[in-house]
Amino acid sequence: MRWLVLFCLLICPVQALAERRVALVLAAEDYVALRVLENPVHDALALEDMLSGLGFEVTVETDRTLRRMRRALDDFREDSGGADVALIFFAGHGVEIGGVNYLLPIDAQAGTAAEIASTGLPLAEVQAALGDVAPIGIVLLDACREDPFGAGSGQGRAAAALDDPDAPAPRPGLGRIGRADGVLFAFSAAPGEVASDGSGENSPFTEALLRHFATPGVEVRTALTLVQQDVYDRSRGKQLPYVESGLPRLFFAAASGDLPERDRLLIAMADLSPALRAEVESLARAKDMPLAPLYGALLSAELSGKDSAARAQALLDSAESFLRFRAQIRVLSAQDPEVAGLRAQAEDSLALGAYDAARVYLAEAARLDATARDTLRDSYRARTLSEAQTYALSAAAARSALRYDLAMQDIGRALSLYAELEGPDLPRADRIAYTDLIWDQGDLFRLVGNSGFALRAYRNWQTIAAARVAEAPDDGEFLRNHAVAGVNLGDMLLAKGDLDGAEAMFQAALAVALDLSQRADAPLKWRHDVFVALAKLGDIRQGRGDLAGALAQHQAGLAVLIALSDQNPARDDLRRDLALGHDRVGDLHRFSGDLAAAMESYVKALAIRQGLVAQAPDAAGWANELAGSHDKIGDLLMLKGDQQGARKAYQAQVDIAAGLAERDPENTLWQRDLALAQIKIGNVLKAQGDSAGASAAYAAGLAIRQRLVALDAGNAEWQRDLALAEVAMGDLAFAAQDFSAVAPHFTAALGIARDLAQRQPDNAEAQQDLGAALDRMGDLAMLQGDPRAAEAAFQQSYKVATALAALDPANAEYATGVVSSLVRIALFAADRRAPLQEALAILTRLQAEGRLDPAKAGWIALVQTQLDQIAP
Repeated sequence: MRWLVLFCLLICPVQALAERRVALVLAAEDYVALRVLENPVHDALALEDMLSGLGFEVTVETDRTLRRMRRALDDFREDSGGADVALIFFAGHGVEIGGVNYLLPIDAQAGTAAEIASTGLPLAEVQAALGDVAPIGIVLLDACREDPFGAGSGQGRAAAALDDPDAPAPRPGLGRIGRADGVLFAFSAAPGEVASDGSGENSPFTEALLRHFATPGVEVRTALTLVQQDVYDRSRGKQLPYVESGLPRLFFAAASGDLPERDRLLIAMADLSPALRAEVESLARAKDMPLAPLYGALLSAELSGKDSAARAQALLDSAESFLRFRAQIRVLSAQDPEVAGLRAQAEDSLALGAYDAARVYLAEAARLDATARDTLRDSYRARTLSEAQTYALSAAAARSALRYDLAMQDIGRALSLYAELEGPDLPRADRIAYTDLIWDQGDLFRLVGNSGFALRAYRNWQTIAAARVAEAPDDGEFLRNHAVAGVNLGDMLLAKGDLDGAEAMFQAALAVALDLSQRADAPLKWRHDVFVALAKLGDIRQGRGDLAGALAQHQAGLAVLIALSDQNPARDDLRRDLALGHDRVGDLHRFSGDLAAAMESYVKALAIRQGLVAQAPDAAGWANELAGSHDKIGDLLMLKGDQQGARKAYQAQVDIAAGLAERDPENTLWQRDLALAQIKIGNVLKAQGDSAGASAAYAAGLAIRQRLVALDAGNAEWQRDLALAEVAMGDLAFAAQDFSAVAPHFTAALGIARDLAQRQPDNAEAQQDLGAALDRMGDLAMLQGDPRAAEAAFQQSYKVATALAALDPANAEYATGVVSSLVRIALFAADRRAPLQEALAILTRLQAEGRLDPAKAGWIALVQTQLDQIAP
């Protein structure tokens, strides 16, 4: 009979509801010697109602002594024997001592570890009782509530150690059980971690059980995955329930049904890699936002398969769209309370990552406004504005989910409604919201690569802004809005190569910004606009090859930032911008060959960042930018030949990166930065002739990159990083003429390059990497006396180089890549002069056009020399 029951549980969850289910619910909160808890009895009563609704025969025991708890277990054995499923729930204090888990009754003692153990109920007794009652047992333990002795924050349910030096110390939380046949254990927190008692009537774990344990059609392990991820999400990663299952068969708590959107998200979250979780949660912490919206965006847009840079940018866009949605919905008010209620429900759904549900609520709100404005003419304007605002909110929700198609659809609807209302009678805040939405529309078109529509959107914005300026020529906000529209237009023209058109837009914006900045009531953003316009004009100069002009513009912008920072010393964002401005000026000095001036700028940026880190040592972002300053200084010192100084700078970079990685070991960005810093240390040591030291540094960087790739083998950027580390190790062995050590590294690099080139046939960088890897293998084969293998590699590289050059004939770098391949394959050609003459023709053409890299100007003489050495 029992095997038949199990078979039914496997294939017939509905019929299984008729089988006998029993539950013992225990709760302890009114402790004598330990800290009193607020929620366990509430938790027990809530679980009783839920379990009764699922067909369980439920017995509840609250605030029992150790003797009464053991009596309750005995009664449970006697009354419930022969059941098909048995469940025990405990809410209260719990502790682990010497590898043994104890549930603490209300008369548990708070003296030594031995006293705690002797007055606590071993979890093994609970497990034994379950085994005596039913073949399927479930233990739900909300018993990891922090510091029962009153020394903690008062928010949890786990034990901490007291003074007992001769015995194993009690550890916070409960420990692992290990597989127990026939029993599923669900803990409210991970082993050794603590869980919250909660600020409402129930603990977070119990709240999640109430939401998900009875999910229709979901097997119990999946239901507990929902519980686990729900607690994790709502606690923003602070609490993660833990499940250990030894169930022999599937068990369904409730009949079949469709999973709601939120539950589907929680189940999918459970399968994400630690590396992806770290990316999401680091951004959520930085933006002070819930986890679920970002997880929803990650999954709905399938970002896990994208390279880390593209994924990071997409997640940042999702985060900023969510924050914009939240800010908008909290300042907007609706005359209709039903519309206001629907918007509030949409906000709650979006915070839980339920994007579709949020959009359904907003669509209904828009429908109510549309119906009312068509039937109630006296409220037409208010209802039109409310409908426009709702569509704008819906667009922000869609963009947060990275559903750009839906976002553009809703923006179009909102803009059509705003256009009906545009004019002096529209409140100023709504007029600004209107043009801000056009700005969003243009940005979205740019994001998806539709530059033509983006340009049209910005021009539409500029036209509306110009009409407002004509209406109120002295209105500072209108003037600025028109100028900002021009800056965005300038950015688009610059991207299209129209330097003259872009420059005209930036010059006009600068004129407005200079005028507005002189007004007595000028806010900070108006004065900051001067810096932005000057920086844009600096980019124009640099694009024309006018480094001196670019430097002058950026120095003028830097002067504006210095003044603003001096006037607003508490504004750390200005100090950060100032450091970036010094970096930009330093870069231009470096490009111009003035290394001393470049160093002066980099050192100023370094000092600013050191100050920021000193005042906020835990600010990881600032520390990372400080490491970047050391990196720039190290690179510059290497150019100047100061290898010792470069090594010192790179070591400072390593120290910061290592500290960040140690503080947040799952943050892959910090791990990646640490690997790069180690590689740079290796480069210095190699230049200093310290091959052993260089090898150790390269190996350290290689090991980190191998770990990252193991976390996410589909990450193209990490794969490329790994290939570069393999090349560094191979080059070091190559310089030592240890060719047997070279081969594994070059072979590994070639394997990665081939894979990335096949996966990304349109990625020029991946194709270049493949060509370089083939050249390295060919060079190695030549030195190892295998000309046939060398020729095969060089011919493959030549195909890659010529294909790239054909795709972009104007690209000088691709053209010199063909030259490099021609020189190599000339070694094997029947007519060696032909490939060398072709290479020389390419070089002389590039030189005549002024497009030959000065560092490669000597190639002409080298190729000519080889030609001269070949008999006619």
